Amino acid sequence: MPRLMKTHAPWIVWTSELSPFGLKVILLCRYYGLPFRVLPEQGTTAERIRYSLRRELLTRGVLPLTWPRMTSDDEFPLVPFLFGPDGGNLYDSTAIAEWFDQQTEAARRLLPDDPVARFVTALIDDYADEFGLYMVHHNRWKVSALDNDASERLVRELGIPGLLKRPVMARWQRRQTERLPYLFSVAPEGFQLAGMPAGVQPPSRPGFPATHALLEDAFERLITILDTLLSQRRFILGERMTLADAALYGQLGMNLSDPSACRWMQSRAPALHAWLQRLHRGDVTLLQAGGELQIDAALAPLLAEISRVFVPLMQQNLLSYERWRAQGEVMFNERAFDAGRALYFGEIDGHEFCHVAKSFQAKVWRQRVEEWRALSEVARHHVALQGIAEAMLTSVR
Repeated sequence: MPRLMKTHAPWIVWTSELSPFGLKVILLCRYYGLPFRVLPEQGTTAERIRYSLRRELLTRGVLPLTWPRMTSDDEFPLVPFLFGPDGGNLYDSTAIAEWFDQQTEAARRLLPDDPVARFVTALIDDYADEFGLYMVHHNRWKVSALDNDASERLVRELGIPGLLKRPVMARWQRRQTERLPYLFSVAPEGFQLAGMPAGVQPPSRPGFPATHALLEDAFERLITILDTLLSQRRFILGERMTLADAALYGQLGMNLSDPSACRWMQSRAPALHAWLQRLHRGDVTLLQAGGELQIDAALAPLLAEISRVFVPLMQQNLLSYERWRAQGEVMFNERAFDAGRALYFGEIDGHEFCHVAKSFQAKVWRQRVEEWRALSEVARHHVALQGIAEAMLTSVR
């Protein structure tokens, strides 16, 4: 537990369990041994109003942000936020882990002190948060489009009363489906899922290459790689948990509640599925496991996959973002996508795509490139980094 935790009053995780980042923060709280409650689902009406207002005042700059320090490249999300019993206000799942690590003994830090282990952990965390999100959101609203109950769960969490439930559910399902192209999932032209109403069909977008095959092939490779790895060890980097585990759990754990996607994962990656279920239950024995990190050749397939799909995406996004900024563009991310601005064409693993330049991804990738440059020559030739070295060298030219 972080050394500053002297109160038994609960922290408030303002989130939905439909959010992979919310799942990640819940797991972080369990790992650090924090007392916590999840709102709005577990709150009274008065608590929901109070913490909704706290979030609103925080995002408007009326209340101070404890961590992280925001820049012009950052945006506040809808969820998750972590509100402390002493008035602390935090957001961004990775930043929350970094903040608690500052108060935690070295052996329990989720971002290890060893430079190679820290770089690998941060890279996997980035990959899960940025590219993993695309795969699991696609799984929910395309693979499990016919059988997920996400809309019903949302109205239950929000405490929506009877007559309003159906319109709220319908509106939210349309919104999530319409966001698929922004989250990298673009259907082939004319694509139809049998049994789905026209308003919630996974959409194509004029002039955009289809990406369904790219996302589904990448997901298949990832779960196969992780299944093999987690058949050999308790965690991604060895015998104790790191931020890499929390990030991959947050994303893949989201699909545990999506029947078709969950069956896909369970049938092809049973060891991974069982590991996700244990983390989802908050298995104390697993979370408290201590042991050595194993930054070894067993990680090579995972790092090779990251090199294959994630590194080129981040590099192309950074170049596009810098090019648009140089041309005077000021709108990026989802607002720009919806307006048809700051778009660029690229290629991943032989698949063409069209996307929007994202400022926060550019910031993340600059940080990772700086960390790569800071590694010693010996560290860069570490056996675990052989699969990533060539891709990173391409990125820093």
